[in-house]
Amino acid sequence: MKNTSDNRNNTCKTLWEFPPVHPDNFFSTMSKFNHGARLLCLIGASVRLGIFDILEDWKSEKDIENFIKYPHPATDFFHSLIKTGLVDYKDEKIRNTPVASTYLNRQSPYFQGAYIDKSIKHLEDLWINLSDILMSGPESYDEEEFFATLSLPSMAQNTICGRLQEVVREVTSLPSFFKMKKMIDLGGGHGLYSIALACHNPDLNATVFDLPGVIPLAEEYIKKYNLTSRVKTKGGNFFNEPIGKDYDLIISSSNPSGKRADMLEKISDALKNDGFFVSIQPGDEITPYDPLHELEFFLWTFNNENHPKKTWTKNKKFLTDEYLAALKENKLNIHSITRVSDPYVKDYKVTMMIAQKIC
Repeated sequence: MKNTSDNRNNTCKTLWEFPPVHPDNFFSTMSKFNHGARLLCLIGASVRLGIFDILEDWKSEKDIENFIKYPHPATDFFHSLIKTGLVDYKDEKIRNTPVASTYLNRQSPYFQGAYIDKSIKHLEDLWINLSDILMSGPESYDEEEFFATLSLPSMAQNTICGRLQEVVREVTSLPSFFKMKKMIDLGGGHGLYSIALACHNPDLNATVFDLPGVIPLAEEYIKKYNLTSRVKTKGGNFFNEPIGKDYDLIISSSNPSGKRADMLEKISDALKNDGFFVSIQPGDEITPYDPLHELEFFLWTFNNENHPKKTWTKNKKFLTDEYLAALKENKLNIHSITRVSDPYVKDYKVTMMIAQKIC
């Protein structure tokens, strides 16, 4: 009886003895994490509703209520927007900060709605279901649908925030750029590199080569910039299909066409003598280790993907000894190696190599 009584007393002690660690140490941490997730969802909802579109002018709480037709007072929503730091508050009205006007207004050319949608989608698919994924394996996506609807729309919006401009500046400074007539963007996805370069050089005709399911996104951008006469698309697989010949310029950005040494023979054969190959790739950067970023990469895969994620080109070094030797073997002489920013990750830069075919 004594043991039973002692056990009961030990259990009951929880009811009058304080925890050994003050609860603030736990709940303040959880609250901080909850706060960030809720603000992200608030911003995502506000973007989808067009809240930041109307906040180019000062708006009152009542203006917001009328805009979203919310059946209850919008006081908490109104003041939650203030908490994001993305709006200014004055005389009981709010207005976009320059940051919100630039990146959250759907009319801005630098709008980042797809990036926010992708971030929230990853929370829903990967992080909320993390326990299931850790026990049962990664979330599986159809490859072409993943790129067309989730990854590339975000990449397109991200790249226009600095990376595209840096690449265009380097390529257009090549001595022969304004003599170039023909280029191809391998794995070109959104097509913005081809579009931007064709805008600079009125004699340049470009082809965006990518998977058939991805091509419609590039075609949307080509129409947006009124370049359907000079920027074309081609659906296919650059590993096992012809890519064409007699190019003055070949570009590859963040995809295996420009990172695998076994593609360099095909690329060299497709270039004219003195033509240029531009490859912008991750893998050689020196950045602080972010375990959350690394973990997320392994929480998803593609349907019917037979290669383990750790072997994918994203994780591989770019300018390896093997790659450098393959460049030389295929008569591609390095013209320059520079670092290009990816502003969506603080202080993150990828490598841009420009090589010229010399016979």
